[in-house]
This record gives sequence, structure tokens and C-alpha cells, in this order.
Amino acid sequence: MREVQRLPWYANALVLIVAAVIWYGFIQQIIFGIPFGSKPASDTEMWGLFLLFGICFPLFFLSMKLVTKTEKEGLVIRFFPFRSRVIPYQQIKNVQVQPYHPMSYGGWGIRWSLKKGRAYTMKGKKGIWIELTDGDCLYLGSQKPEELAKYIQRECLYR
Repeated sequence: MREVQRLPWYANALVLIVAAVIWYGFIQQIIFGIPFGSKPASDTEMWGLFLLFGICFPLFFLSMKLVTKTEKEGLVIRFFPFRSRVIPYQQIKNVQVQPYHPMSYGGWGIRWSLKKGRAYTMKGKKGIWIELTDGDCLYLGSQKPEELAKYIQRECLYR
């Protein structure tokens, strides 16, 4: 099983709006020589803003995705562009479908809570709660939590 989740449309829209404003300001000030805004940035600052918020910021956020794969060696979690985490099935003690309350972790993304452990979520309010044999727990957001939980439980039985 493989699931890919991306940012919701409204998050992408916000990123693109910010980038569009920066591009507009850059073109107006650098290309046409008309200062942008009531307190315009210097040309050097405008270049920095353009590189950071006009190019890097959108590339980073638009490339973000949560990829969950069930492989032979275990459950693979990749919050792109960060590194993967592999959880061998023999380390999984329990799996349950549970609702996700974003504010209990501080939102979506890779989150960590002293009481609840780590969470990997991209959007929505559904996912699976995984308890590991070493006592750690993690929450994994999913748009198909029932299917994912059943697959993991089946794999854990065969190990």
C-alpha cells in the first residue's frame, strides 16, 4: 500500500499569493525601476526577498508531501523533503484508527508532544495511532486510515 498526501489547496494558494506579491514587487522595482511599496526595500533586499520568498519558499512548500508505504521491511514514513523513517513490523505493538486533533499537537506537519509522542500529518483529521514495543507512540495521518491499519495489523500477525 502506498499513500501520498500533499498540502491542502488553501495552503498552496497562500504560498502562491505570497510568491506572486514578491514577484510583482521584484519586477516593478528591479526590472522597471519603480520602487515597490510606501517604504521600499533596497535593490539588494529585494533580490534577497525574491530569492527567499519568490523562489525558495514556494519550491519548499509546494514540494512537501507525506508518503506512507508498506514495504516488506516495515512501514516507511517520508515527510518530503526530510528523511524517511522505517518502522519494522516486529516493533509495532498496537495499531488503532483514531481522529486527529491538530491543535493538540500544534497543527499539521512533523510534530512532537511529550505526552503523545511524534505525529506525521499533512491534512485532515484522520489517521492511525501506533504503539511501539519500546513504549514510544506515534500518530500517522492518513486519508485511508482503516485500510492502512488493517494492512499493518495483517503484516504484524505474520511476523
